[in-house]
Amino acid sequence: MNNQITLKINQVTKSFTGLDQPVLNNINLTVKAAQKIAITGVSGSGKSTLLHLMAGLEKPDNGQITILNKDLTTMKSNDLCALRNNSLGFIYQFHHLMPDFTALENMMMPLTIRGNLTKKHNTQLSLIVKKLGLEKRINHYPHELSGGERQRISIGRAIITSPDIILADEPTGNLDNKNANKVFDLFLELAEELETSIILVTHDLSLAKKMNKIYNLTQGKITAT
Repeated sequence: MNNQITLKINQVTKSFTGLDQPVLNNINLTVKAAQKIAITGVSGSGKSTLLHLMAGLEKPDNGQITILNKDLTTMKSNDLCALRNNSLGFIYQFHHLMPDFTALENMMMPLTIRGNLTKKHNTQLSLIVKKLGLEKRINHYPHELSGGERQRISIGRAIITSPDIILADEPTGNLDNKNANKVFDLFLELAEELETSIILVTHDLSLAKKMNKIYNLTQGKITAT
């Protein structure tokens, strides 16, 4: 792991109307290249809000968030969209696959949006499909796939662009324990090969323990465990 900083959160506070206390209160966090961290906490502690701030989907009340030294809090909308497409991957508890597209088309969607599918991308796509064990399923539609297969497709979609960071929000929360561990280990293996940083939000301590570092978010504060 090198010492390049891929993401840095500095003194970030986020409040919502109707709540007495900030959801996030002077949060500080640094993520280095290829580092894998987990963020745990009870429901409503602000984990997903923090992930949305990291993705530039929401803006903090105060503080600064930078990805690859680019300040998300001051970027224009078009630049934010480009940053997400080029540097970020996303995996959610519910796969959010597009029902009218095949597994392969769903996996390729970030590249389709970029509009620059190359021979190298095709080679990488083939390797990812094989690694995820989806060779015989790529022409099937989401409703024809099992829950584990759909989540593997969402992992492929997140990693196909070789992003600097993957933001994962309860990525296996919709799977049974056996499938959850199998899918998550495949995800970690692919991320390791690409030296991608991972920020994982989870209730599952067994998954959190597979990360390099675990943080707990409670009462608006984040602490290493």
